[in-house]
Amino acid sequence: MSGYIDAGSLDERLELLELQQTAEQTWEWVPIRRIWAKVEQTAKTNLFSKVGVGARDAAVVIRRQSLTLHQALRWKGQHLFLTSITKLDRMHLDLQAALVSVVRCVGQGYTTTMGPGNRPVKQPGPERTFPGVLTEKYVRYETEDSYAKAKRLLVLVTPKAVQLLEGDLVTVTEGPAAAVYNVQTSHVLDEYKNEYEIMYSRDI
Repeated sequence: MSGYIDAGSLDERLELLELQQTAEQTWEWVPIRRIWAKVEQTAKTNLFSKVGVGARDAAVVIRRQSLTLHQALRWKGQHLFLTSITKLDRMHLDLQAALVSVVRCVGQGYTTTMGPGNRPVKQPGPERTFPGVLTEKYVRYETEDSYAKAKRLLVLVTPKAVQLLEGDLVTVTEGPAAAVYNVQTSHVLDEYKNEYEIMYSRDI
């Protein structure tokens, strides 16, 4: 968006969201204030994930205020994943955001201890509940000797505060991709988010 911004054009009411710990081992997006904005869905694809496919893009203009890419917006019930914040003029900010669906996830890690006979035993750690965004990487189908196995490889994008390790289990509790996944690969160098390649497989 560019050019003169009429104050009357900021006619969409949005919620500014912040990730907060709302209970023990539970994180949620919590609204902290309402803001007025101009929102326009564009024809571009927003590459909010570096290793997964993109999502629909939205251009948002708001008045200058305190805002970072650690936060998010909610517009008409739709989660806006912020990917860019720039100064439009001395009074306004220009935001780029991906329109995504947030799903509730439960992560669980494991530690290994030595059991009877000096054999390693996996001990489950505490469960952590957090919001995440799923995007596809690719779908693979393999035929093996005596059976077939369908594999689904997705990318889970989380707020920076959510830390998972390779080998952890992630249960997606809602949506069409609800299942238990194993963390295969982690990408944690981005300043504002983490991305995890997660795998689900089943015999068919």
